[in-house]
Amino acid sequence: MKTATFKKSSGSLRETLNHNHFKTDYDFQKLYQFLEQYKSNKDDSLLLSIILPVYNEEKSILKLIQSLPIHKTIEIIIVDDHSTDNSLKEIQKAKYNGKIHIIKHNINLGYGAALLSGIRYSKGKIFITMDSDGQHQASDLYFLVKPILDGQADITIGSRYLGSYSYTLPLSTRIGEAVLEVVIRFFFGQKVKNNQGGFRAFHRKTIKMFEDIRFHGYAFTTELILSAVLHNHKIKECPIALLGREHGASYIILNRLFISLMLCVGLYILKNTKRLLSRR
Repeated sequence: MKTATFKKSSGSLRETLNHNHFKTDYDFQKLYQFLEQYKSNKDDSLLLSIILPVYNEEKSILKLIQSLPIHKTIEIIIVDDHSTDNSLKEIQKAKYNGKIHIIKHNINLGYGAALLSGIRYSKGKIFITMDSDGQHQASDLYFLVKPILDGQADITIGSRYLGSYSYTLPLSTRIGEAVLEVVIRFFFGQKVKNNQGGFRAFHRKTIKMFEDIRFHGYAFTTELILSAVLHNHKIKECPIALLGREHGASYIILNRLFISLMLCVGLYILKNTKRLLSRR
């Protein structure tokens, strides 16, 4: 097996990226005030690491970056999973004046692998995963971060069912999530309705569970829930407003996703069974 390599480039990009020229509709004052309460006396301490996995999102990534909050306790980590379009060029155009890091994969490794690269590089007390297709809104960050910093949860998952979504949800998606909801609740005792959503926040203490992740494709989101249960982490769903995808199309292949999910769930049912038997 060949080991994939990737290049890292980082910096504030203050000389070339001037966020003040971009007018955003998002108001982050509530988030900023909340972060100030938890800020350390050290100026360089980071509270939030926002991780964006990118694969051929040239139409949406620029707008997303420029909509993100700027605060000395926040860093942005962009992981390009070997895009074949102009995503990287669009990223370099971004008018963002905060801490930003770019990680480039030399080969396409998959959605989960891109997130893992960002998570390993992150420094924040909380790291947040956010899709780059424009469906997730940065204005919802506060609702994911607050329960963790308040001690109510170790992991928060953005839920369109508790919040809203402005598009027609495919029947296959709703049925798939409903089936997984029942399976996860029955075998693991955890209720997560929007179990395939990618807008999530994690306390730094959950980092150990990422060491054993085996599914680096789109079953990654399901595996994180199951692994979190086995690690006794508290999970909380939070309302978000999900937008319709304006550009491009999903890269999910349903039959492959189904097989991956069945393998993932089966593996963790075995793990959970062994865990329960060992307690007797």
